[in-house]
Amino acid sequence: MNGLEKIKSVGIFFGLALIVFGVLFLVFPERVITFLAFIVGAIIIGYGVFRGFIVAVQWKDITKRYFKLTVSILSIILGTFIIANTQITVTALGIVIGIFAILLAFDRFNMASLRKNAGLNNTWTLVSGLIHLAFGVGMFYSAFTVISIIISIIGIYLLMAGIMVVLSTSYFLDL
Repeated sequence: MNGLEKIKSVGIFFGLALIVFGVLFLVFPERVITFLAFIVGAIIIGYGVFRGFIVAVQWKDITKRYFKLTVSILSIILGTFIIANTQITVTALGIVIGIFAILLAFDRFNMASLRKNAGLNNTWTLVSGLIHLAFGVGMFYSAFTVISIIISIIGIYLLMAGIMVVLSTSYFLDL
């Protein structure tokens, strides 16, 4: 197998993997959110266990050992909470994102006003502000649903990207 054939097979494999992930994101957005929350929770738990182990091994040599031990215990508790309460975690995250989106909407409205006073076109700045406002309100209303929609959009993107990668590696390397 020459170099081009290896690149072609890797490209097709990568494209098919993108297609599979795209379908999973599109068909099962709630399960993807739960899986991602599990991964984040597991990483935070792993960090807490690792930090706790380091503190225990170097107990006599480190400064602020009780603070570091507390951080590791709180990390384990936080990771466990994220895994056990995905709905609450996603809702809280959605509210925080919603707050930032609404703040950005007001910033866009302020910028549109400044552009209008300067005699510049402010249409797209107003549109951007309205999109931010709608997104922020949606996050407050139902964060889990909006994040599921975002996951579905990512699924569409992954599906299309996978198709393009498979097509491009299948056809364009044969030239």
